[in-house]
Amino acid sequence: MLCALVAILVIAADQISKAVVVSKLAVGESAGFIPHVLSFCRSENTGMAWGLLRNHRWVFLVLSFVALIGFGVLYYRVKKPHKLFTVAMGFIIGGGVGNMIDRLFRPGVNVQGKAVVDFLKFEFFDFPIFNVADSFITVGAVLMVIYIVFLDKRQEHPLLFEAKRKDADDERSDL
Repeated sequence: MLCALVAILVIAADQISKAVVVSKLAVGESAGFIPHVLSFCRSENTGMAWGLLRNHRWVFLVLSFVALIGFGVLYYRVKKPHKLFTVAMGFIIGGGVGNMIDRLFRPGVNVQGKAVVDFLKFEFFDFPIFNVADSFITVGAVLMVIYIVFLDKRQEHPLLFEAKRKDADDERSDL
């Protein structure tokens, strides 16, 4: 339930932020937000991160759909998910759905077909423009790595370390 709530909140934050930016800025137009740190600069992305594989919308839709199904299955297979795992999954799933909504329904202004709206731009170093969904996917991935590295092996039903635990138990019983 918590995972679904987190995902819904992420989707809402993503779609609301994109709607505000689309209503206030034309493609290519910028507005300062935090001077010398962060600005809003609306762009359209028909590819993935850094604009890779532009205009391959169906590839991203299929990959996103498969990944979201995979994450959903993984989440529901975990018997007693840790809260960090749950929040990480909610961030990743919500961010994935947010960008998928754009790829399915948001028509591009300066591009042919559907496009993901990107608008967050770091001013203090050269980094691709991104959006709220991208941010949640990234933070969710970092949280998932933290969970796997530091917490998974301590769980009653770990994701990755269960086989090692069983092997260690088998070795002890052989002694």
